[in-house]
Amino acid sequence: MDDGDAQATQDVWPEGDDPWAEVHEVTGAEGIELLTNLKALRYLMPFLRQAHTLTSASRELGRSTGAVAYWIPKLHDAGLIVHLGDERRGGRAMPRYRAAAKLLRIPFARVPFDRRVALLDGGRTRVLRRFLDGIDEALADDHGFALGFSSPPGAGVSITMLDDEDPTPVRGYTDGWSGIRLDEDDAKALAQEMEELIERYSNRTGARQYLAHVGLAPDPRFRWRSAVDELPS
Repeated sequence: MDDGDAQATQDVWPEGDDPWAEVHEVTGAEGIELLTNLKALRYLMPFLRQAHTLTSASRELGRSTGAVAYWIPKLHDAGLIVHLGDERRGGRAMPRYRAAAKLLRIPFARVPFDRRVALLDGGRTRVLRRFLDGIDEALADDHGFALGFSSPPGAGVSITMLDDEDPTPVRGYTDGWSGIRLDEDDAKALAQEMEELIERYSNRTGARQYLAHVGLAPDPRFRWRSAVDELPS
């Protein structure tokens, strides 16, 4: 048996002890920096699922042992993974590591702005690109509509899809951005309804994968990213 098979070995814990904490709060600068680094997260991922040796983690990631060995000390020194002990196979001691808890939690206020933007924008951008590719394919497969351009009072330029036959067509895709004025209570209610709607459909097992894009946000007071997003004059 090689040490890749060791990942199936169960840990032996004293009776009554909780073998794995549910939540571990990360407040140290080094841990926060690693958790907000998408590359580091990739190498942390196997240890968030179960205990691994270097070889078994490398196998799950499809990466070289050298690459994983580079990250293990960093993750361990930052307190993100813990050493569970060594397993011996063929006379060699093989350390086993696992995440400090099933869920690693950072208080949002502790995440520096630049790290937060880099982390969240990276994930958003990748999914948004896939979403846009899917919309473009769906539009190319659909026919019988036109693009309408108008400028409602106070709304800038509005671009809408106009169906040539049915004014209220049923399509298996949708994409739209709207500027609406709401009181805070209405905004909370709308956001909750959006989340409940997605949750209602989330357990379906249909034949095709879909990307659901739902969002609601106040117009920003400070335009960090969108300062130059106005239409050209």
